[in-house]
Amino acid sequence: MLLVYQFDENADPALLSQTLWRLKIGHQIVMGKAGQELWITDPSHQTPTLQLIQLWQENPSALPKVERNQAAAPSRRSGGLVSQLRDAPATAIVILAAILIAFITQLGSELSTLSYFTISPFDVVGNQLRFYPLSEVLARGEYWRLLSPALLHFSIMHIVFNTLWIWDVGRRLEKIVGSLVWTLGVVVIAIISNVLQYQLTGNPLFGGLSGVVYGVIGFAWLMPVLSPRWPMIVSKPLMIFFMVWLAIGYTQFPEMIGLGRIANTAHTIGLGAGLVLAVLYWLITRFTAFKKI
Repeated sequence: MLLVYQFDENADPALLSQTLWRLKIGHQIVMGKAGQELWITDPSHQTPTLQLIQLWQENPSALPKVERNQAAAPSRRSGGLVSQLRDAPATAIVILAAILIAFITQLGSELSTLSYFTISPFDVVGNQLRFYPLSEVLARGEYWRLLSPALLHFSIMHIVFNTLWIWDVGRRLEKIVGSLVWTLGVVVIAIISNVLQYQLTGNPLFGGLSGVVYGVIGFAWLMPVLSPRWPMIVSKPLMIFFMVWLAIGYTQFPEMIGLGRIANTAHTIGLGAGLVLAVLYWLITRFTAFKKI
């Protein structure tokens, strides 16, 4: 989020806020140390927001007219599925891509197509699996393999669990940070967790959005700790649940209940990457906010 304006003590920002919502500029008005502050969720909206603020300061009646039924807060506008998809298109694309690849690979059972999406191509020779080091994969120009394992899933439960959490947490994060920042974060988390999972285990047969799930969970949990203005998306009990599940992943329990072996390295690395990205995002937005004051 980006701080764009600090209101005078007696100013009433209601009309300005209604106009911003009418123009689909996501924002929050919070009480700061020196008075009310206007924060926008997407930095690309900074210029039009500043222009609207100038109009509001000079002549509030010059603001674009807001119809009564269009001035509602986003919580009243975002109930429908179409509206939610419009608000979080990048999240929807990631989920649809995972579902499509699950269909193409038949949840990993179709080895001929699975090999296109694993971090290394592989051949089954006799009873052995032959694959390539990452340096050779990159030398062949197959860069998509750094990302594509995150879209692989090997059971219905696997893909349902991951996509539900991506939809629940990811779309709310995307509405706050914007689609571009959210997509960049997902790509970074996926690549780091995929590469380290492969380098540390030496096995290319892994996949899933779980590393990204842990990344967005970590990001969403840490941001309110760093900045009290941030809404709480991940509660303390939910974070405890994910930490317990992470610990369980290092045991034989998931295999005992039919979930198979969990790529827990990707989970741990994804969580760490999400926490680091949260700190970087907080520092960047904080620096930008101070620079604009």
